[in-house]
Amino acid sequence: MNSMDRHIQQTNDRLQCIKQHLQNPANFHNAATELLDWCGDPRAFQRPFEQSLMGCLTVVSRVAAQQGFDLDLGYRLLAVCAANRDKFTPKSAALLSSWCEELGRLLLLRHQKSRQSDPPGKLPMQPPLSSMSSMKPTLSHSDGSFPYDSVPWQHCPWLPASPQKQPLAFPPPLCSIWLTTLQGLLGSLSCVRFVS
Repeated sequence: MNSMDRHIQQTNDRLQCIKQHLQNPANFHNAATELLDWCGDPRAFQRPFEQSLMGCLTVVSRVAAQQGFDLDLGYRLLAVCAANRDKFTPKSAALLSSWCEELGRLLLLRHQKSRQSDPPGKLPMQPPLSSMSSMKPTLSHSDGSFPYDSVPWQHCPWLPASPQKQPLAFPPPLCSIWLTTLQGLLGSLSCVRFVS
């Protein structure tokens, strides 16, 4: 077995392990975060990894909205993958779009319910921008061609840029919910693209 075959096998084995962890609420956050970091590298979407990656994403699409799991994180993970759906087979790309749309709808419903229960004048809480920047990925592309660097989230292009022009660690929830609402109004069935 040459080094590339060994790398592919090790990566697929790790993806199978992540898939198992995604099914448990106690492990979901760490497993999904690791997978999200890994998917920040375009090499994650190579064909030898597609079947294993889609296995993980199938689990995410099924459990993210359940009690004890993380719908926001699940949606972000699916959105990153859906933004790269041109690198998937047509069947996988269609599944990604469908899952992303469904979790986007669930996020919108949850947001609308929480807005109705909030007292007037209360501002939505924004997550800290530094929360993901300190995480170290454990799944990497170890072929040595370049060191792992995750792709940072970018500002939504229609929002005013901050004076520092620093990329966000992840899209603010209101941005993704606003996008989902806008897409629903426009009749679009495509998934929100956060990464260019």
